[in-house]
Order: sequence, then structure tokens, then C-alpha cells
Amino acid sequence: MSEQLIIRLGSTADAPIWWLVWSQSAQEIIASGRLADATELAGLAARISNRAATVLVPACDVILKEVAVPTKPNRQLLQAIPYMLEEEQAEDIESLLVVFGQAQAAETGYLQQVAVVRREQFVQWLGWVQDAGFNVRRMVPDALMLPDMAQPVAVELDGQWLLKQQAWQVSCVDSSWWAEYLGLLQLPEVLSYSPWPDSVLQAHQLAPAELPLALLARQLDNSTFTLMQGEFAPKKAQNKTYLQWRSSLILAAACAVFYLGSQMLETYRFNQQAATAQAEATSLYKAKFPQERISNLKRQVERKLAAAGGSTGSDLLGYLALVEPAISKSGQMSLDNFRFDQKKAEFKFQATAADFQSFEQLKNQLQQQGQQIEQGALSQVAGKVQGTMTLRSKS
Repeated sequence: MSEQLIIRLGSTADAPIWWLVWSQSAQEIIASGRLADATELAGLAARISNRAATVLVPACDVILKEVAVPTKPNRQLLQAIPYMLEEEQAEDIESLLVVFGQAQAAETGYLQQVAVVRREQFVQWLGWVQDAGFNVRRMVPDALMLPDMAQPVAVELDGQWLLKQQAWQVSCVDSSWWAEYLGLLQLPEVLSYSPWPDSVLQAHQLAPAELPLALLARQLDNSTFTLMQGEFAPKKAQNKTYLQWRSSLILAAACAVFYLGSQMLETYRFNQQAATAQAEATSLYKAKFPQERISNLKRQVERKLAAAGGSTGSDLLGYLALVEPAISKSGQMSLDNFRFDQKKAEFKFQATAADFQSFEQLKNQLQQQGQQIEQGALSQVAGKVQGTMTLRSKS
């Protein structure tokens, strides 16, 4: 999304609210302004309600800290962290909202970024903007959006100084306490994006002056952190294109179901016709050969045709006509695969039987029909006997 709406709330409902529409692609301000208090948010939403909002809240109302944990945090460990912090908090842990940033590897274990805010305060912030009609996608402590630099960075916003010392170490200080606060920190130097007060003796450098919200907006894509986690995570927005085409998609799905149904019905009819034809063919075969049991009609017809053509047993059909009935007669054997070499008039097949005697019986039966038999090795596999045989005509 190229344009972003940023709203900076105050700690209380009567505090001024700053807002900015920022073009991320052009890196410029589209519109900006200041509201007297939270009651004017509805009027702003009526003018620019078509953009998802990123809400900035005072960093002085959010505690950022890093918690040392022995291993890379998993779901169970994260659930335990709030109770690890319980003794450090003045309020009951159930009245606080504890959310998580990134986990960084340390010399011994990991450091888990943790943000703590009063649940009542967070719900109040969220209520102001949602009740006004804004679609809130992120909520972030304002000072956390200052740029990451090798030195501390500061900017003044509405009578407060925002200070970022490290990636997860920020402050929000009233201008009247700014000098005393810096005196306590004893920082070597501060990079300021706002004019520096003459009364503050802290060593500093001046960056090009910039509107505070624009400075913070530039960093939004550099961080994914949000206070809106868990039960407060924003719901996934529905795809507007999908909503526009939903009726057409439903109609298309209905047509697809109808088409598949008709195809299935047609397939059923073809199968019924095939079954009828099969039954008729079986009836004709039984009428012609009433003494035969039909096991594979197609193969049996092929054998009859081959026999009618005067096969000497030297072709594939002839060999199959010899071997298959002999195997079927035993009732304990199955033909697994075969290979026919026409030049050598050689038919080699592999079969599986219940025992070794079945192969000996098959060999004797084929020899009695005038075949030269060469039996291969027999092996027992999973309670069955597998073996190969090679047939060559004596003629």
C-alpha cells in the first residue's frame, strides 16, 4: 500500500492527536493535521476512512525490556514470561498486556523482546480509533519508530522528547524534564531532528529538521512489531475483488457441479452398456463351449482363435494356452509375469505357489504335453514359493 495513515494518540482522551497521510513510494506527506482531542477522530475518519491506520502511542506508557531465557522461545516459554515479570510490576499481571518482539541470540541463551502496557490503557486507545470508524492494522510505541543509528536519536513532538538509545530502548520525556533526564543518562552525544533547546547542555548534532510524524513514518516498513497481538490481532481483511465476484464464482461452481454430475451420469450409462455387452458375450461363449468355466473371457477367446489358426505352440498365444490352464488347474499357483523370445521360440515365466510341490506338478504336466522344461531356482518369500520356468518346444 503506497499511502499510509498514521495517527499519534495521547495518553488521555483530552490530549491533542496528530495525524499524517504518508506516501511510501514518493516519500512525501500527502496531508497532515492536528485534532484537539479524541472526540474529533470521527470527523477525520469521515474524510479519510478508506485507508488502514497505523496508530502510534506515547512510549512513556509502554515498558520495553529484554528478558533472558535459556533456549529459543517457543509457545510454552512465551506463555510463562508474563509470570516471570510479575514481581517487577507494581500492578497485578492480569491487568497488564504483555506482547513480544524478536528473540536475539545471546552468549548464554536468548534475549526476548517484551513490551508491557496497562490493558485498560490499550483498550482505551483501540476504542478511540475503532469507534471512530478506522481500520486499525498496527499499534506501535512512537519512539520505537525513530531511525536506528549508531548514536542516540531524538525528536520533539507536542511538548515531549522522544529518544531512542538502542533498537529496543526508548524514552518519552516532557520537555520540562529533558535537561535533567539527559543529565541522568550521561549520553556522549545525541542526534536531534528538532531544534535543540539552548538551556540543555547535552552534546548533540543537528540532523535536517523534519516533521516528527514524517520522520517516524519513514521507518514503518523497517519494523513489523505491533502491540496488537493475540486476542487483539487485527482480523484479516476480506478481499474486495472476491466480494465483487462472489456471486459469479458461486454460479460458476454450480455450473461445474452440474457438468461433473452429467459426466458421471454419462459414465454410468456407458458402464451399464459395457456390462450388458460383456454379459451378452459371456452368454454366447457359454452357448458355444458349455463345459468351460469362464475366468478371463478375452484370453479364452484369443486361445480359441489361436487354436483355430493351427498354432503349434511355438507362438505366444500357444504358450499361454498351455501354461495358463495348467496353473489355474492347480488352484494354488498364480502367474506373476512372462517373457517371450520369438526367435528362440522360448517362453519364460515367473509364478508364485503355496509350496515347492506345486512347481514339480506343473513341470510334469507341461512335459506330458510335449514341452521341454527348464526350471529355475525356487525361493521362499513371505510364506510363498516363487520360481521361474522356461518352455521350449521339442518339435
